[in-house]
Amino acid sequence: MADSALPSAPPLPTVPVHVHGIVRGRDIDAPGQVSLDDGALLLQWPAAAAWRLALDGLEGIAVHPQRCTLYLRDHDVLELTGGDDLRPLALSVLAAACRIPELTRGLRAFGLTRVPATGPDDPLAAAHDAWFAPLLDARRAVQGVSDPLRQVSLLDGAVLSTRMQQVLTDLSRTLASQPAEQRALEAVMEDEAAPLFEALARMAVAGEALRGSAMDSQLAEWRRWVEQARQVFAAADEAWEEVSIVLRG
Repeated sequence: MADSALPSAPPLPTVPVHVHGIVRGRDIDAPGQVSLDDGALLLQWPAAAAWRLALDGLEGIAVHPQRCTLYLRDHDVLELTGGDDLRPLALSVLAAACRIPELTRGLRAFGLTRVPATGPDDPLAAAHDAWFAPLLDARRAVQGVSDPLRQVSLLDGAVLSTRMQQVLTDLSRTLASQPAEQRALEAVMEDEAAPLFEALARMAVAGEALRGSAMDSQLAEWRRWVEQARQVFAAADEAWEEVSIVLRG
């Protein structure tokens, strides 16, 4: 029987380009070839050693038909010109550089209630799922999206703050019978969740900075926004530990 292994991915293209710019004070004006290679942009020269530019070293990238401008750290700039196959490669570089990392890795409370469940209808288990639902819905929505502006729209700090506030309101109404008790329970949970809402506010600010960024700094702003997103997920995880104690009474 023939081997049923999955087919290998098609090889990444190597595109001929002319490179013009400045790197570490050195003027560059030479032909070369560019490709995307294992998390880096590989520049190969006819008579010199190849350069590997790590994607996390790019501050920004501007993509045009038959032209691509790379903004590096320390204000270095490289402009690549080539044929019609340069633009698809440049877009692949942008997509690879803006791949959303895993945001739930290492979370302690995510995925479990941290208390013994009494059965499938355990209210604390349902509260746990409701607590994390807005964040997980946004994370699923942004999965596979490489456009940084679309990402920040789908994983929006201000929108998530509103949804998390609604979660607190819904939990208080579910677990307390009287309006006064509901308000008191919601206020206590708000106090315990204050670090989460502070993190969401910082994430919203970072998102606005990303939306307003120029092409030469967009990737740098994107990384700042991603770091704030990491902090939001971590803060939600820690806040649930305290909120669950309140809910247990």
